[in-house]
Amino acid sequence: MCIIVDANLAAIVFNSPPPNDFYPLIDWLTRGEGKLVIGGKLSSEIDRVTVAKRFIRALLQAGKARVIPSTIIDIEIRVIANLCESNDQHIIALARVSGARILCSHDTMLHRDFTNLALISIPRGHVYQNANHSHLLRLYGHTEACRRSMGQQ
Repeated sequence: MCIIVDANLAAIVFNSPPPNDFYPLIDWLTRGEGKLVIGGKLSSEIDRVTVAKRFIRALLQAGKARVIPSTIIDIEIRVIANLCESNDQHIIALARVSGARILCSHDTMLHRDFTNLALISIPRGHVYQNANHSHLLRLYGHTEACRRSMGQQ
């Protein structure tokens, strides 16, 4: 049920209408079972992207997004900081505390961290970059940890 959209793609993904590569993701978020998680540094990065900010506000109002408190993310960052190749420990920490196992990003170093079993496992992390990856939304977008972070049982 949960996905993280990196700030480097937020303006493209949340554009209206979304590009073909991200239409399945937006459809999954708005009409399907999908949920978006944000929090910590990612929230402040996305706040600078006007179109994303408006879209996320609508998702929050519809109960289709959740903001994870920075304090929880910061604690997890300290646990994994030395394990990450990228400078995006905040994204890895957000995935670990929220249960999100799908990442939408163009950052290849972050991809390596997100799919590193030492950082994210059970289930492992997956990267969504285009419509060919829409099967990931069905297969990995519904982890138990994500349901708990969204307040669902």
